[in-house]
Amino acid sequence: MNTYDQLGKVFHDFRTNRSISLKQIADENVSVSQISRFERGETDISVTKFLKILENMHVEVTEFMDAVRGYDKTETIRFMGQLIPLEYKRDVAGFRRLYDEQKEKYEKSPWVYQYRLNMILAQSFICKCDNTVPFPREYLDEVTDYLFSVEEWKIYELILIGNLYLFMDIPLLHKMGQEILKSYAGTGANKRLVVITLLNIWETCLHKDELAVAAWYRDGILPLTADETMLYERNLYHFLSGLQRFKGGEKELGKQEMEQAIQIYEWLGCHNLARNYTEDLNRYAT
Repeated sequence: MNTYDQLGKVFHDFRTNRSISLKQIADENVSVSQISRFERGETDISVTKFLKILENMHVEVTEFMDAVRGYDKTETIRFMGQLIPLEYKRDVAGFRRLYDEQKEKYEKSPWVYQYRLNMILAQSFICKCDNTVPFPREYLDEVTDYLFSVEEWKIYELILIGNLYLFMDIPLLHKMGQEILKSYAGTGANKRLVVITLLNIWETCLHKDELAVAAWYRDGILPLTADETMLYERNLYHFLSGLQRFKGGEKELGKQEMEQAIQIYEWLGCHNLARNYTEDLNRYAT
């Protein structure tokens, strides 16, 4: 496979695993047919156009090149692509299938530690969707050891933190959150993932009534949500801001903010999100 084939194939994997159509990333500078031919390895594409379509797909250059270089990145992308729709549906059975799949792969190839981490990640989603299932302490200790043994946290590490946040104590979680904000806020790298991770940490602080720590995230995250295209992130910020108000004593104003955020998800047709946050509203603000 030549270089053009490889770049196009990896780009196609990113796009399809995120359920993004060609029309969604094409614009006045790059046509649908150009992108399609590039994905099939039939033609080259200029650096300027390539960077633009990566931006349109919200993929960082470093993230893309990691995938091009391999080390089982295709498996990682495929695995990550399955998590999002299952989370929206809170599909515990689907997460159990993912867990079993990754466990089987790890047992066959124990030298591929990624399978072990994927297995733990799937377990975290099971526990988040079904709070009667405890998250194994040994899993948390293992992931914590892994994170602090890694010299630089990249996309996968952010995903681990962003999904195991519910099971960490606040001092550990806040230490991680401070490091993320310090390391990434000024660079713009992986911005959406950074914002989502910090929003998750903020949400956990609120759920555990650590309001002073939560206020740190409320103030720190706001400048990162200036991009008006970040609809999901901005609306989740709106919901959590309402929860912070509610828990801080402004109950009526806080509840109104949360209800507004839920209504926006309904208007956008994000009914699973609206249902999930309605459950949170009923659980924490009644």
